Amino acid sequence: MSLIDINKKLQQESGFIPPVLRQNIITSDWIVIAPGRSRRPDDFIHPKSEPAKSKDECPFCVGSKGYKENEKIANGENIYVIENKYPAFYEKTGTVRSYYPEEGFYRERPSVGQHEVVIIKDHKQSLTKFSKTLTSEMFWAILERYNKIKEDDQITQITPIYNHGPDAGASIDHPHAQIFASGIVANTVNREMDGAERYFGVNGVCVFCDIIKHERKEKSRIIFENEYFLAFAPFASRYPFETWVIPKRHQSQFETSSRNEIAEFADATTEVLRRLEKILPNLSLNMYIRTLPTTMDSCDYYHWYLEIAPRLTTFGGFEMGSGVIINIIPPEKAAEYLKN
Repeated sequence: MSLIDINKKLQQESGFIPPVLRQNIITSDWIVIAPGRSRRPDDFIHPKSEPAKSKDECPFCVGSKGYKENEKIANGENIYVIENKYPAFYEKTGTVRSYYPEEGFYRERPSVGQHEVVIIKDHKQSLTKFSKTLTSEMFWAILERYNKIKEDDQITQITPIYNHGPDAGASIDHPHAQIFASGIVANTVNREMDGAERYFGVNGVCVFCDIIKHERKEKSRIIFENEYFLAFAPFASRYPFETWVIPKRHQSQFETSSRNEIAEFADATTEVLRRLEKILPNLSLNMYIRTLPTTMDSCDYYHWYLEIAPRLTTFGGFEMGSGVIINIIPPEKAAEYLKN
């Protein structure tokens, strides 16, 4: 059965066209083609429209029609987890075997994986104003789902993310994170691991550990620090107020974090988010965890971390055409604002 046959069959059964992966023949980067996601509800699609005002209108609110219809993968006091109705990765698409369409010139494969939504029950909550307890609960829910999803031997990369605000791609105005689990290693993680492995080969030490050591000595880009985590503006920040939250001890896998470490992780993350909200009210931002592929048990040269990327500027032709980013706020100045 070809991908076209699978698409047609699933569309007939459920009206859903499954996503596929296509590989860039020049860079080897993977791209997800997911036409089904164009049917997502969007609270922000029209600038003058208002988000859902009642729980009946919001598909994520407890008691709504959407809530009742969605099967709960996990259901806690303040958080519940469901499958994404419009997934980028879909476990029913078949095997991870590649196809070579157009006389074998290009490479394509089913976008096999899982895509879950981690939902805060209280609609009135906002990411930049979460309590440390709620942030910790959210991260722990993500970690538990991470370890469960990891059991699927077709999964090689799990990427937890949070889109906050209309400029960050949030389609529903209800607080929620997402977990993307795919059969490919994320393009960015691939590049980072290649660079980190080269650094390790030359210096015999993890580059992330060296960055932490240097930043703690330099101090000018540090925003916050607690017992286990460091929050700082990277030296080569791509975005204004870009922030990394990273464990101070060498730790290549997010999913190996203890309860206490997750609490400290939430403490550092919440502190940064509150400071961002204070100086940049109502900002949009993306937040994502980069971690080791699930096919590896540990790694001496890679280090997991959270990146917070405020969406304050739009890439122009130079950035898009060259891949070289122009950041208008020096990271030292951004750290100074957030530190003070």
